[in-house]
Amino acid sequence: MNDQATTTSRLRQEHGVGRGLGRWILNDFPAHFVDLFRSHRKALVLVSVAMAAFLGLATTAIVNEGSLLRFDVAVQQALMSVRTGWLNTAMVWLTFLGTRYAIGAATLGLVVWSLVNKRHRTFVMVLAVAVLLNPLFEVGFKELVDRVRPSLDQLVAGNGPSFPSGHVLASVGFYGLVPFLTWEMTRSAWARLLAVIGSFLVIVAVTISRPYLDVHWATDATAGVLLGTVLVVGTYHAFLRFQRAAQRVR
Repeated sequence: MNDQATTTSRLRQEHGVGRGLGRWILNDFPAHFVDLFRSHRKALVLVSVAMAAFLGLATTAIVNEGSLLRFDVAVQQALMSVRTGWLNTAMVWLTFLGTRYAIGAATLGLVVWSLVNKRHRTFVMVLAVAVLLNPLFEVGFKELVDRVRPSLDQLVAGNGPSFPSGHVLASVGFYGLVPFLTWEMTRSAWARLLAVIGSFLVIVAVTISRPYLDVHWATDATAGVLLGTVLVVGTYHAFLRFQRAAQRVR
């Protein structure tokens, strides 16, 4: 009986831990993610770290690119070593998610939806403006750094300077805002969790696809993530400011 009681107690504890972890993943994790960007103090730390890392990469790419290339070439060769026909096709499709066509169509769809339904127009309009402004940051830093693209074995065409990756920057700048839009749209814990996980997976996929296809160095893609993170924080806080202003008017 003692062994049975001990086993029963252990199973109950494990079940309780499992349920607690499940509740944390479903409810607390999305909340902590949003709070990381919503909180002024946390957002300031996040922006400072991301911008410092981005500027560090940009400066190194300008004055001592060789130190980056040693790492970049190793990553590029490792990715190219696992190439297969089906994976090449998958990466071409995944990288399309970061194009101006895919993101432009998704943004236009959100704008039309918000105008027709008269819901969340402030957020969607701020998001649309951010999508339109993102290329200015991309082109500006590309011209400043003026880094040459890799040419080991490109699977798709790449035009213009390499640093930072425009596809990655655009992906973070758009898909990175999806969890916050979902947070404003619904109280469904599942929808909020899926938005966080889905946006993360899309951003990771686009980020990996660029060096895999040999159109960007790994540090170009990393720089796109870092600068995109800064833009996401700026965009979200612009929305929060407009939201507070609208509430004061009411």
